[in-house]
Amino acid sequence: MTFMNLFRLAAIMALCLPAASLAADGPADSSSDSLARLDPLTVVAHRQPRQLSEVAGTVTVIDANRLDRDMVFDAADLIRYEPGMAIDNGSNRFGFGGFRIRGIGGNRTAVVVDNMPVADQFDVGAFADTGRGLLELGLARRVEILRGPASTLYGSKALGGVVAISTINADDIIAAGDAGMRVGLQGATDSDRVRLNAATAMRHGNFDFLAASVVRRGDEIRSAGRPHDTPRDRLDRKQRSALLKAGYDSLYGRMQLTLDASDETRKSDIRAALGHSAQFANTTRLLGDDRRDALRVLLDQELSPLGPVSRGHWRVWHQYNDTRQETRDLRPIAPVPVDVYRRFELEQKTTGVGADLESDLKTGAIGHRFGYGFEYSQSRVSNLRDGLETRLEDGHASNVILGEVFPLRDFPRSRVSELGIYLHDEISLWRGGPTLSPGVRWEYYDLSLGRDALFEQSYPDAETTELSTSSWQPRLGLVWPLNDSMELFGQYARGLRAPPFGDVNIGLEYAQMRVRAIANPDLKPEKGRTLEAGLRWRGQSTLAELAVFRNDYRDFIQTRAPLGFDPVSGFNIFQSINRDRVRIEGGELRLRQQLGAGLSLEVAGEWSRGRDLNADMHLPDVSPPRAIVELGWESADARLESRVVTTATRRQRTLFANDGKALFSAPGYASIDWLSRWNVHRDVDISLGLFNLANRTYWTNSRVAGLEKDDPNLPLLAESGRWAMLNLVWQY
Repeated sequence: MTFMNLFRLAAIMALCLPAASLAADGPADSSSDSLARLDPLTVVAHRQPRQLSEVAGTVTVIDANRLDRDMVFDAADLIRYEPGMAIDNGSNRFGFGGFRIRGIGGNRTAVVVDNMPVADQFDVGAFADTGRGLLELGLARRVEILRGPASTLYGSKALGGVVAISTINADDIIAAGDAGMRVGLQGATDSDRVRLNAATAMRHGNFDFLAASVVRRGDEIRSAGRPHDTPRDRLDRKQRSALLKAGYDSLYGRMQLTLDASDETRKSDIRAALGHSAQFANTTRLLGDDRRDALRVLLDQELSPLGPVSRGHWRVWHQYNDTRQETRDLRPIAPVPVDVYRRFELEQKTTGVGADLESDLKTGAIGHRFGYGFEYSQSRVSNLRDGLETRLEDGHASNVILGEVFPLRDFPRSRVSELGIYLHDEISLWRGGPTLSPGVRWEYYDLSLGRDALFEQSYPDAETTELSTSSWQPRLGLVWPLNDSMELFGQYARGLRAPPFGDVNIGLEYAQMRVRAIANPDLKPEKGRTLEAGLRWRGQSTLAELAVFRNDYRDFIQTRAPLGFDPVSGFNIFQSINRDRVRIEGGELRLRQQLGAGLSLEVAGEWSRGRDLNADMHLPDVSPPRAIVELGWESADARLESRVVTTATRRQRTLFANDGKALFSAPGYASIDWLSRWNVHRDVDISLGLFNLANRTYWTNSRVAGLEKDDPNLPLLAESGRWAMLNLVWQY
């Protein structure tokens, strides 16, 4: 089924089911009791449901209510008030690059949607960047964030942590009876964002069905304080998403089939960089036309108790991701006026199977919860770059641009196979006493290459390699209850990330610029280990959480690092290398207090620092200290809520690149937001948010990390000035 057909089917079902079949009653009361709010269920930490108080680590649960309260439109809104979290997004053109947890981002942080890992990010040069896949949070019902290395349960791509997203189910839409519908409209002025989403669900006996669709569009961010002499980059982005689910409740557990499809187009007109660098000195127009498509198919089942298995879950999935990016580079003032066209394509197909099982056992007075499972996936990845340079004077066209002969591939066709088998236990030493949770995972990673005449023709001297590696990844956790509402926790965990295909085997050469990137067949896996300790306390009207951590990484991979000038070849050489030792350490705090009369106070803070211990340099990717203070009020009938949130961030430390050049250090700032929500009717909610009320000019570190202090794009990477967001939800 093509994306368009799937999207149309979901949209028609979501919007056009007869109203007569829908339940007339309003939605049930969504408020939960105090215990559920202060000690929610989480799945990401053990791949099985646990109370947060049972987890030896730091987990954040963002449920549907919080998604609505924080007016979450996209990934940046999701972690706006979340300490220790950032977004990898330093481009006006390519957008979301992934989540950064405690300074570790990119492909080192696992992102899973309904237990399916999203595609990896890959970039090459200035005109190609795939991002981390399409995330439509308008279809999300729950997000869980696990901080720190989680390779024991999630494999080598969870070196920094895990962001687990769960999409909506039929139960989220059916408020009463056998059918339900929800329609939402959201708009924001920071980049003229608009989103329309609709979902409908029906239930008949043990069967249920859900159809949902989302359409959204937006422009470039209206950066605050942009100088008048800095032209504004233009961006027109559109995304469509569709979700179909069919479920069946059997004696052996709930089985569900999911189809999830998205496509996104981004048309850009890059202006700020023109004339400010050697690369674009003669460029007068730089236009981008980018498209990304994703399709996921998932069959899974939640298992009922069966024999020695107390609970469990299995899944089989397939996902397809396709990225196509076209660039038009007009250079009429060059010594030889030309029109340069470039095209980049990357295709990734992944098929996987996995199971997570659990058994409750008892040996004497000691209780055990054994968790065990496996996950196997195989990905096939290929890319293509093409180009054509046309002389404006006579129309002569050539497929040679800056010495590159097109078409070509940046890496040979690759197949990545990964197998992980894990076992962990939760040992309750005595009733009301401490719980130990040891675990271990065996991980196997295989990178193999197919015959690729195009790559061999383009880079006949490239040194490529196939890679196979295996490792053991242990973890040990401890939760020690001090009383019914307080516990200490600690953990030691190791993580590992195998060298990606784009770092092990790469072919890239700009002959005219005397630049060459070479493969590194000796690249080692990245290794990480974390020590974390903390305290959690839940009172009748108080919640307090404190965690301190230290993460040490060895053989950290720096992608295409500059090695210097090679006098033999006459080229400046770049190669992905291992950096010996990197350390990131810090702490996080969260406090919630009910003040009475409907008033509440929340305080969250983070402090961290990261250093390359060999070079004795600060890491640009680690954010400066930040504090978030929220004062809220809720009416007695819970129909009206208003909050004022202040975010204060300290100035970034003085930063330098490996070659000694000064990098941009984002100045400190304070920003104030005001968010309100009104339950107009039992079926209708309206939310209004006013952000950056003081209209301050500021930068978040993750958008500018690694940029030089005089980069011409800096004014365009500032956050938006004063802006507003409106959200309307109708559910019946």
